[in-house]
Amino acid sequence: MKIEDAVLLAGENSRKKILGLPVLLRAILSAHRAGVQNFLIIGKAEDDENFIESIKSDDRVFKNNLTINFLSLQEDKAGQKEIPYPLAGKFYWLIDGNLIFDEEILIPFQESPPENERKIIFFWPQTTLQITEDKNHWPGLALCPQTAWPSLLLALQSSETSEKDQVLLDKAFQDFWPEWRAAEDKYFIRVDSKAKEKEAIQSLLQTARKPLDSFIARHINRHISLFFSRYLINLGLSSTSLSIINFLFGVAGAVFASLGRGYWSFLIGGLLFEFSSIFDGCDGEAARLTYQTSEKGATFDVIFDALTYLLFFSGLAIGLYRASHRSLYIVLLGLFLLSLAWYYFNLYRYTRASGIGNKIFLVAKEVENKPKKEGKLSFFDRLASKLAFAVRRDFFATIVFLMMAAGGASIIIFLVIIGSLIESTYFHFFTCKEIKKLNPHTGTV
Repeated sequence: MKIEDAVLLAGENSRKKILGLPVLLRAILSAHRAGVQNFLIIGKAEDDENFIESIKSDDRVFKNNLTINFLSLQEDKAGQKEIPYPLAGKFYWLIDGNLIFDEEILIPFQESPPENERKIIFFWPQTTLQITEDKNHWPGLALCPQTAWPSLLLALQSSETSEKDQVLLDKAFQDFWPEWRAAEDKYFIRVDSKAKEKEAIQSLLQTARKPLDSFIARHINRHISLFFSRYLINLGLSSTSLSIINFLFGVAGAVFASLGRGYWSFLIGGLLFEFSSIFDGCDGEAARLTYQTSEKGATFDVIFDALTYLLFFSGLAIGLYRASHRSLYIVLLGLFLLSLAWYYFNLYRYTRASGIGNKIFLVAKEVENKPKKEGKLSFFDRLASKLAFAVRRDFFATIVFLMMAAGGASIIIFLVIIGSLIESTYFHFFTCKEIKKLNPHTGTV
């Protein structure tokens, strides 16, 4: 039976915004990612209730059909009434409202909760060896049985906020069998100081990285884009807004490259193209850090990337023509546009047949991994698997900028045109073979 319920204890720092989201809302969305659907928030002040109403109206809460209710302890204490167990499941997660945690901690218990309904599982940020030294403190996260509800509520009603940590252990859970689990390598931070706030920010920023990041993205670009994302999120900019801003950097790079006014116009164009590649990570990072990833956003990102590539190298060919008045660059521009159209036509066919949708970064990964999946490959397949990294935007944009800085604008356009023709030709045959495998009777989509 899946655990779909959680009780959250509103705290002093629940309203504090960490990377654009209040801590309490971030806790709710993290728990939801693990499968929790119903939330009861317990607080003691009228402003807690107003804050909860603002959370309930949040688009992310509404879109995921989350059920959020509020229980004011002040009213219940005054009325001295017994509150029935308000949740449907036999177990619920008890979460401190100041806690920022990795939803992966919850997932192993979602499908297989404890069989013993007198057991409470406490989760700790320390390693297993450190738990025994600190088990007299409320850690901020526990898996509780329904039978623990009356004693929990009574303990909270009779305590002051400053006493909550000790009261929870001394009164709420004293009649239950405790079990301790370490979070180990998962982030698990109660935001109760400036130092903890900084630790939470750093831990969350690491979650915005992608496991498929290549060497340059992992060691250079991500450090820069995460630096920008941290502050841009706090300005309230959405991932779509960041995609548009990034596209404008790419357009500006194309404009400078098209001016054809010598070394500096090409260098500035190349620099903006490289910065656009780095800044391209910000929209995805913002979406992941604020729980706003969507198919629509990913589609925008793919379209803007393709347009940036098209505009920049078209602008570079035009700029070189203006600088030299050689018609060869116009011919090269025509070849570039034809090869690009051919490539995207085959990409459309392949993504439809394979079902990867707008996740076109998986195409390069598929080519790279081909030797691992298939033992016997042609020379061209082996060569393509070795060179697939070169078409990744982070690597490609860095090479373009470095060659622009070295005064090699004309070399770049020749390499791009030749590379585009080779890539488009190879990808045509690659697509035909893969579609034939997927549709062996027709060979077509």
